[in-house]
Amino acid sequence: MTPPIEPGPHADARAALLNKRSEIVAKVDALGAHDPAEVANLGFGKRIGDGTTYAVERMTDAYQARTIYATVAEIDHALERIDAGTYGRCVACGTAIPDERLQAVPWAALCVPCSAKPDKSKVVR
Repeated sequence: MTPPIEPGPHADARAALLNKRSEIVAKVDALGAHDPAEVANLGFGKRIGDGTTYAVERMTDAYQARTIYATVAEIDHALERIDAGTYGRCVACGTAIPDERLQAVPWAALCVPCSAKPDKSKVVR
């Protein structure tokens, strides 16, 4: 059972984030790929056939699950920023993230200029 949403300045954002998180986790469950690392154990064999098709399908599912898990992590970080009172501010430069961006991607951690920078690996969350 989901805890009730507490009123606050970002209650709508929190609700949207929690709803999106639930939706994404359900997608991962539907893929059946619970461990994104499982792709490491897949092999193609020497002949093209059912085994190869299965391996390609499992690799695709594992890749999709890994991508989806990354989005879940971003949503979790956004929920942490709401709790910390820093939601809606770019984690790289501190400027306000426009409401339009937050409505489109409620888990956005970067403003548009910072998200366009080539090296985002040094972003502190």
